[in-house]
Amino acid sequence: MIRKLVSNVIFFVFLCATVLVPQKGSCSEGLPYSTYAPVLMYHDLKPVPLNGFDVTPEAFAQQLDWLKANGYRTLSMEEYIDCIDKGSFPEKSVLITFDDGYKGIYDYAFPELKKRDMKAVFFIITSCIDGELPGYPYITAKELKEMAKDPHISIGSHTLTHPSDLREENYWDNLNEFKMSKRYLELITGRKCDGLAYPCGSYDEYVICAVKDAGYRAAFAVNTRGTMGEDTRWSVPRIYMGLSMCENNNAPFKRHVQNYAAMDDEMFTEQYYWIYQ
Repeated sequence: MIRKLVSNVIFFVFLCATVLVPQKGSCSEGLPYSTYAPVLMYHDLKPVPLNGFDVTPEAFAQQLDWLKANGYRTLSMEEYIDCIDKGSFPEKSVLITFDDGYKGIYDYAFPELKKRDMKAVFFIITSCIDGELPGYPYITAKELKEMAKDPHISIGSHTLTHPSDLREENYWDNLNEFKMSKRYLELITGRKCDGLAYPCGSYDEYVICAVKDAGYRAAFAVNTRGTMGEDTRWSVPRIYMGLSMCENNNAPFKRHVQNYAAMDDEMFTEQYYWIYQ
C-alpha cells in the first residue's frame, strides 16, 4: 500500500514537472540570421576607454556619420521586430543597440543620435538603474525617462540582475528575471518593452521559452549563430562593438556592417579586458 502510494506521488510530481516546464524543441521559429539587418552591440561611450568594450564618443560619431553617408537607415526595436514578422528588411537597414545602461549612453550616445535623427535600442539592467560600478556609473531613472520620451529611442531589457549564465538558472528564476525587468521598464517609461538581450549572450531552449512566456517579441544574443541547429528571432546575433572595431579609421566596423551575413565568429564575441589597474 505504502509502496503504491509513493509510486503514485512520484508519478504525479513527474507529470506536473513535464506539464509546467517547457519541453526542449518547442521554441524554434524565425528566419535565418543571414536575412536579418545588421545589429550592432555597444556597451559604453567614454572619452578615455577603460575597457575593451568602450568606444569613444568621437569614434561613435564617425560611425554614425559613415552609416548616414552610405545610405543606411537605423531601425527602432518595433520596426526591427515587424521586419522579422514580415520576413524581410529594408535594404541597408541597421539596428544600433547598447547593453547594460551605463551613464555614457545618456551623456554621449543619446545626444549624437539626436543630432542625426537616428534610432537606437538601449537594453537596461533594471536593478542597476541609479547605481554604479567602479568607473562605470549607470543612468538614473530620471535620465531613462527623458530618453524614453524620444520616439527614436527604444528601451529593452537586459534582465533584472544580469545573471552571468542564464543556462545555469532554472526556468522559473529566468522567467522572474525577464518579467520583473519588463514590468519595471514599462512602468518607468510608459512604453512597451518588446526586446531582451541575453547577459553575456548565454541562452538555450529553456531560456528562450522563458523569454517567450514573459511576453517579449524578440531576443538578442552575441556570439551565437544557430547553436541549436537553427537561428531564430530569439537569438538574433549582434556585431560586437569595442575598441577593436574602431582601428584604422573604423575599418573593421565598416567591413562587418557590409558583410554581416558572412562575418567571422570573432566579431560576434564579447571581448572583456581591463586597461586600467
